[in-house]
Amino acid sequence: MAYLSRIFLYPIKSLDGIAVDSAPVLSSGALADDRRFAIFDALNQYVNGKRNPRIHLLRSIYCPVTSTLKLAAPGHSPKTFHVFSQRRQLQEWLSEFLGFPASFRENIDLGFPDDTDSPGPTLISTATLHAIADWFNLTLDQTRARFRTNLEIDGVPPFWEDRLYGVRGVTVRFSVGPIVFDGINPCQRCVVPARDPITGQYLPNFAKRFVELRRKYLPDWAEPSRFNHFYRVAINTRLFGPKPSHPLKIGDPITILGPAGAPENPAKTAAAQPQRWTGQLRVARIFDSAPGVRTFRLCSLDSDNLPFTFLPGQYLNLELIIDGKTRRRCYTIASSPTRPTYCELTIKRDETGLVSRYLHDQLQEGMTLNVSGPGGRFTFTGDEADSLLLVGAGVGITPLISKIRYLTDRKWPGSIHLIYSAKSQRDILFKEELDSLSRSFPNLKITTTLTREPDKNWPGQRGRIGLHQLQPALQTSKTRRVHICGPIEMAADITQLLKEAGVPHDQIRSEAFGGPPLAPTPTPSNKSAPIIGTVTFADAGKSSPLHAGQTVLEIAGRLGVNIDRGCMEGICGRCKVKLLSGEVKMDATEGLAPTDQRNGYILACQAKPLCSVAIEA
Repeated sequence: MAYLSRIFLYPIKSLDGIAVDSAPVLSSGALADDRRFAIFDALNQYVNGKRNPRIHLLRSIYCPVTSTLKLAAPGHSPKTFHVFSQRRQLQEWLSEFLGFPASFRENIDLGFPDDTDSPGPTLISTATLHAIADWFNLTLDQTRARFRTNLEIDGVPPFWEDRLYGVRGVTVRFSVGPIVFDGINPCQRCVVPARDPITGQYLPNFAKRFVELRRKYLPDWAEPSRFNHFYRVAINTRLFGPKPSHPLKIGDPITILGPAGAPENPAKTAAAQPQRWTGQLRVARIFDSAPGVRTFRLCSLDSDNLPFTFLPGQYLNLELIIDGKTRRRCYTIASSPTRPTYCELTIKRDETGLVSRYLHDQLQEGMTLNVSGPGGRFTFTGDEADSLLLVGAGVGITPLISKIRYLTDRKWPGSIHLIYSAKSQRDILFKEELDSLSRSFPNLKITTTLTREPDKNWPGQRGRIGLHQLQPALQTSKTRRVHICGPIEMAADITQLLKEAGVPHDQIRSEAFGGPPLAPTPTPSNKSAPIIGTVTFADAGKSSPLHAGQTVLEIAGRLGVNIDRGCMEGICGRCKVKLLSGEVKMDATEGLAPTDQRNGYILACQAKPLCSVAIEA
């Protein structure tokens, strides 16, 4: 009979874990004290083993009773900190060890899970860990330390936990003692299991070998459609029901209760995972949206519907020939995916922007544009949270209006509050539409503030967005998702205000434009290597000298160019980008389909340029 044999907590994300006999489950579904704390860099990114191999050298012991954390590392004297009263000293120690400014943060209600939509404990069987240990000639404890799973099951065969998820849209409900969870999906792994958890030393071909053996030994009861790649093991879970009154305890029996939910509609599944498309669109209509701002409606050349799907908040890349040179820029789609016959780009004419000036001055209805996309993860479909706060300034409202249009078209029942800043009444984008939508949908509230309005009769608010506008929206929901878009200084200021107001970091999403990155990133470790060319990120308009041996992903991180990442092993394909020119070398290409390779896509985590390159990102 299946039973809970071990419980592991990881109080500080990416640092050492502790074994416990019991663990309370929070209302969020997370285990109390698991990933309660995390370390962040100056770009508000996790400092974890995925991004920072040096973290493996850091040893830690956290005592939840005294709230003390003992740290030790090679070349650094062990030191103990009280995580609350000595937070500043702790951050200074971490910054010195890491070599860049680091902050130490807490989220007591949710922790800092990798998958915020499935924040319950991760689960694996002891037999599975034994099987993996045999694959790589590791001990059981070494294997545990590599995969860092919360709950361990005994009394079952290897990969028994693959029974605990179904096809997309279907969860498998199961109980651990009196507590009920939903099994969501097999957990996607990253680069961490490939490294020695103590030394950080990389085990060559770990992911490739793992994929081969996982595929070979995939049990009959596993749902194969959930494996877009086989670098997956253990399962992600979500709590079912209210906060349990009893903790999980070693020895609790585990019982499968049965499937829940229904398979996703194939059309919905396709829309939820848009595929990248490249081709031409026709400019069907151009109209003014505000002084210096125009909307360009794009349609298919030969079909009623667009040749691609997208999510609200995503963008398109445009490629234009201007003065004999190829120029590429990305612009957010302002229209809703619920209107599949067209997409609209609302673009401000920037006097210093070559592409925006060309679009305003030269583009005419009936002309065609070279387009690729969609791209971006600044999205919201209504499944992520039950309420949404949108904060925007100027033309930064474009991804936000796409979400509003999408949610209202679907008659989403959740609360939506838009706080929007413009210079004057004539600069307010989509005003009539927003006024109409707010009258039709009681769950949509609009707050507009103007920064340079000369008319004293303006009845609304004035000045930049501040805490006095944010607080009323935040008081209505503790789980509200917040999306921010505007100039980079504005986005940084609002993010700081939200954090000071107690909004958890993982509930905030932002997309900023204009100016440099919010903070510098560390200089790459191989800066002494010879410079062999230049890396240019065409969409971002950024470039950097290329040192031999650097990957595209490393350079993108240093420049503040956002490229998604996952396994860091060339397996999952999440870091796929298009190589526009130049040549790269890749040690692993499993994450690329044959059509991807023929169309010039590369894996940023694997691609090491051999000469000057240009990347579509």
